[in-house]
Parts: sequence; structure tokens; C-alpha cells
Amino acid sequence: MEPWDVVIIGGGILGTSVSYWLGNQYEGRIAVLEKEEDVAMHTSRRNTGVVHRPFYLDPVKRRIFARCSQAAYGMWKSYAQKRGLPWEPVTTLEVATRPEDVKRVEKYYHWGLENGMGEDELEVLTSEEVRKLEPHVRGYGAIWSKTDTSVDYHAFTKSLRADAENEGIKFLTGIEVGSVKATGDSLEILPVRGGGETIRARFLINCAGGSSLRIARMLGLGTEYCDLNFRGEYWEIGDEWTYLATRNIYTVAQHPELPFLDPHWIVRADGRREIGPNAVPVAGPYTYRGFFRSPAEAIKKIFEQPISNKLALLYNRDFLELAGQEWLSSISKGEMARRAQEFIPELKVEYLARPGIAGVRAQVIDRKGNFIKEAIELEGPHSYHITNYNSPGATGSPAFAAWLVNKLGRNDRLSHLGRRTIKGGLWDFRTISEQVG
Repeated sequence: MEPWDVVIIGGGILGTSVSYWLGNQYEGRIAVLEKEEDVAMHTSRRNTGVVHRPFYLDPVKRRIFARCSQAAYGMWKSYAQKRGLPWEPVTTLEVATRPEDVKRVEKYYHWGLENGMGEDELEVLTSEEVRKLEPHVRGYGAIWSKTDTSVDYHAFTKSLRADAENEGIKFLTGIEVGSVKATGDSLEILPVRGGGETIRARFLINCAGGSSLRIARMLGLGTEYCDLNFRGEYWEIGDEWTYLATRNIYTVAQHPELPFLDPHWIVRADGRREIGPNAVPVAGPYTYRGFFRSPAEAIKKIFEQPISNKLALLYNRDFLELAGQEWLSSISKGEMARRAQEFIPELKVEYLARPGIAGVRAQVIDRKGNFIKEAIELEGPHSYHITNYNSPGATGSPAFAAWLVNKLGRNDRLSHLGRRTIKGGLWDFRTISEQVG
């Protein structure tokens, strides 16, 4: 069979965004491989559902994610209007639950301005002003991000898939990648299930989320890294107690260097309120219940190379203590409620009416046991790999994808494709790429 010019692995919000821009800017045979029967079935729909503004992102250390979040806000807003998708500007309060957190709140204000937010979009509040705005919320102060918005990323991705298909992209669903190997001037992709036809590609873009590091290793890349999976669980608040807060309520992270955030109060696009997530260590990227899907999966994860990265965490007392707390909040609804009472004291355990959605994030660790914050880009034979693409990844995905496609084009990785001479579409490719890069 004739090889595809480009194959994108992963039909989440990032892979779908990349496919849209490739179809919009280039001509060729381009396909998306997705292991499920539909797009956005994992992290892209199992998340907080917020279009995050970049006030909490360090403009130097997290420059790309900050710029992508800033650029993508307007992109998503116009897209929701064009496609009739939910867009609920519920806003966000990030609350200081300790006196020393107030300095962090003030820093967030300046970060937001440096990242391009307007002065009218941010406000630093005193504890009294927090109480006036949200009478049931307590804290020593907060930053109020007035344009944070609740959306349905699953609906966004499904709609963007249709737009990509209109640009000539082919989505091949129900195909899970079992192996990838370089053969001359192309790659051979073999599905995991027996009997599947080998797929050939002149160039591969790996956007496989929780499986992205595994796929990169098939081509000998990323061997210096390992990843750990953390499940975030939510509890839905009963309808009679949704009055406790009308906005998203976050708290200043106590350990920003670790993948553990205190639970938030989330207002979903459909009006539901949820408390969560925690960050429970689990064995696999799709372990939505329990701590592993099988004992074999757990053993494989423990002994997955390089083990030294994980062993380094055993010397991190904060990590071990926090991991234990997260496990406790998973098995005890009372513990989850207790943690939320730090900023909503009136919340009671019986208000957590039913389990909400649960999602899993794959967090990459370096050889020293440090959790890497930014996305990792790995260049390989006939391929480019994006791993560790975490929060606020859904927010910034259409901008990050434009920046990535522009970068690949400048570096001659897409020279085998023809350029489109007439370019319309949803957004302006050049403007978005320049805003990020």
C-alpha cells in the first residue's frame, strides 16, 4: 500500500489540532491514528474543562505554554461562537489558604500581565473582598481571573475533527499502535492486534498523550526519561448545595514542583459543580479505577527502565508524604471533603453526591527524579514526538499545534508535502505562529 505522507498518532485535542493545521496549510495524504472509536476519549475529555488564562504560568520557565494559553483563548472563544459550542465565562478565584500564599497571589498578577492579559482581566482581592464575592469561600486573599471559561473539550475536539476532515484529513479509528520501525525512507507502523495491516508513513508526528513516551521509545528516543501516571478523581456536588460557589475556586499550590494540587471547586459548562481532582499514582495511563488493571501491568510499570528515575523519588520526602495523602483521598470521600473544607468550610461529606469523571495524566521524570513542567519534543528518524504535554495543554492546543506545524515546516520536515496557495480557515496561521514563537 502507498505510504501516507504524514501519520499523526493520537486523536486527542492536540493530535486533532495538528491534523487541522496540516490540512489547512499543506496538500498530501495525511491520516490520524486513534486507538478508540472516537476522538478525545481520554485526557482530552477527562479534564477540568477550563480554558485557563496564563496568570499562574511563569513567563520565562513556562514560556511556550503561557504564550499558547494566551493566544488560544481568543481562538477558542471565536470557535465556540462559530460552532455553537458551550462557552461559560464563570471566572476563577485562586485563593491563598495560608498567609504566606498572598505573595504568590501578587506574583500571579504580574505574571498574568507579562503573559499578555489585560489589567481589566485580573484583580488581587483581600480576604474581605473574597468573602463579598463568594460568601462561603474563605482565604487570606485571592487573584480573580475574570476570563477563565468552562467548556466541553470533547465537543471542541469532535467539531475540530470535522473541520480537519473538510481539509482532507483521514481519521483511522480503532487502531492501537503496537510497534514502529524505520525502514529506509519511511516508517512501518504495526497495529497491536494480530492481523492488522501494516501502515507505512513518510513522516510521523507522535501526539499519543499517555502512550507518547512508549511510542517514542520504539524508535530509540526518550530513553533517559520515565513517566508516572496520576489519576485525578472528581466528586459531583448535589444540586441543593451548588450555591456554595458560583465560580471556579482553586488554591495556591503548596508544592508547585510536584504534580499534586489541592482539590478545586469546578463549575462545569453544563452547570454541574465538582470537587477534585486529587493525583493518585496508578500503574497505567488508562487506569480509571483501582490502582492497576492487572498485577502484570503494575509489575511492568515498577520495573520499566530507567528504574533509577523512580528510585530518586524515594529520597523525596515531600513526594512520598503527598502520594500517601492522595491515596487516602481516593479511598475516603471524607478525606476529599476535608481537604476542600480548607477553602469552603461549610462543605460536608454528604454534599459529595456521586463520583464524577476521572482522568489520568502521564508525568515525565528525569534522571534526578524531577518532574518536568514543559512539553518535551523529541526528533527521530522520519518522526517528531511530543510527550509530557500536560495542563494547560487542552487550553493551548490549537496555538501549540500551529506553532509546531510552522516549526516543522521551517525545519524542512514537511518538504515532501505541497503547500496550499489559497488558505482560508478558522484562524490565521501566521499570526498565531508568531504570537507563540
